[in-house]
Formats: sequence, structure tokens, C-alpha cells
Amino acid sequence: MKKLIIIIFSLLGLVACGHSSQSEEQTTINHSNPKDQTLSTIIPDPEIEPFNASISVPNQINSNEEFVVKATLENLSDNDLTILHASRVFYFSIKDTNGKLVNTFVMAEVGKYRPFQGKGMISEQYIYKLENPGVYEVSATAKFTVGEGDNTKDFEIETNKASFEVIPLN
Repeated sequence: MKKLIIIIFSLLGLVACGHSSQSEEQTTINHSNPKDQTLSTIIPDPEIEPFNASISVPNQINSNEEFVVKATLENLSDNDLTILHASRVFYFSIKDTNGKLVNTFVMAEVGKYRPFQGKGMISEQYIYKLENPGVYEVSATAKFTVGEGDNTKDFEIETNKASFEVIPLN
């Protein structure tokens, strides 16, 4: 009978020790960073948390008339991030049929922090005017950094290339 009581108390002691270590783990987990922290330290792995960029432009444009090119960057992950970028996220490029760059695009390298929600999108527009009729190709590259301090990762996400035609005004 004494052996049975000793075994029962030993088992209760082991169970109590197991609960104690589990409580310590829970305490450690509960001391995580506050959710209202402005800069996320999570760096997306492109294999797991990819970004996607796309561009759109009208199919046909009149010469000497302004047109709008729209680029969109998608955060395909569920993670809310804070990104650092220049004055804008996208760098736009317009080329003629010979592949010659026809637009000059200068952007201030001012660092801006911007929230980027999980499953969210950032869209920017570029307004331009072309004189010469012809077929052109436009694309854009999103350039940004995720993370802080020594734990950062730079991203350059290219959009699709979109063709459009500039027609002469009669």
C-alpha cells in the first residue's frame, strides 16, 4: 500500500513539474512584442511570402495627350509589414520599339516608412505625355526594404511589360 501511495505521489509530482514548465513557456510566449509596434521585424521569404507587381496602361493613346500608367504592388502574405522606400515605391520605364528609353524618371531618395497590410496593395500612378506616334512598352519596378537594423532585406519586384500605341491627332 505504501508503494502505491509513493507511486501516486511521484506521478503527481511529475505531472506538476510538466505543468510548471508549460507555464514557463506560456509566460515566455505572452511576453511578445506589442501589436502596435510601428516597424515589423519579420522579413518575408520570397518562397513563402511573395510579393506581386503588375502594371496597366490604356491600349491606345493620342499623341501629345497625358495618359496614366498604374502600377500595383501586392503583399500576398498574411503579415502586416512596414516598408522603407524612396519618395515613391515604383520606378517607371517607357521604351520605344527600338528598346530606347523615352522617359526620364528622377526620384528623390528620401526614406519613407509605410505600412503594408497582409493581403494588401499599394498602387501608384505615373502621368506622362508622348509626342511621337508608335508602339511603346511600359514597365515598372517596385524597390523597397523590409525589416530594421541589421535584420533587413531589399526587394526589387518587376511588373509585367505592357504595350500601347500612340496615334497621331488628325
